[in-house]
Amino acid sequence: MKKYLHLCAFGLLLGAASCSKDSGKSGPLARPISDEDLRTQLITLSDTLTGKWNVMYTSDSTKIEEMEEMLAAMPPAVLPPAQRADLQKAIKRLSSLRYDRKTMSNSDMIDAYDMAHDSVYKALFAFLPEAGSTGIPRVDSLKTEIQAHHNEVVMYRSRYDVTAKEMNTLIRRYRKRLPRLGKPYDTLQPAPLFQWVDNSKPDSETTEEE
Repeated sequence: MKKYLHLCAFGLLLGAASCSKDSGKSGPLARPISDEDLRTQLITLSDTLTGKWNVMYTSDSTKIEEMEEMLAAMPPAVLPPAQRADLQKAIKRLSSLRYDRKTMSNSDMIDAYDMAHDSVYKALFAFLPEAGSTGIPRVDSLKTEIQAHHNEVVMYRSRYDVTAKEMNTLIRRYRKRLPRLGKPYDTLQPAPLFQWVDNSKPDSETTEEE
């Protein structure tokens, strides 16, 4: 769908494959499961997915807050007032650009957020020495913390996708069963993914078990 997700900011290049927001697909499950087992597995996977999303979201929010704090802690001599004001505005704007669990199905939104985040990150760190101390303990501490959050993004997205694909497999394989499980299972839809896949490969999804 979308060209390449701008994850240079996160220190990893994920290749030139297309960004799929389709569901995960896999071969046959190991054994048939009962409606009760299906319900239990869906509850467990849904809760796990929400937990992984919350950890990822919190890390991202913390990073934005720390970038604001680091900018404020940088002395006036480090950067001109106009550039400081522009950076402050750009950092505050990030939250309004961020996707959520529904809008991430639009790969353009993820790309736009990643590019904006990467731009702000690079612009802020351009005023800091590449190596060594800045001489300001709080700035040095925040620099380390921000870099850690920055480098964890790909890991968090990968972990989210693992659980999303497991849940999507159940939803797709047993989609005809879902209505008889009652709410909210009767309206469950496959979760969007961050994953890179080759959309040129044929669809080999297994037919549903009754």
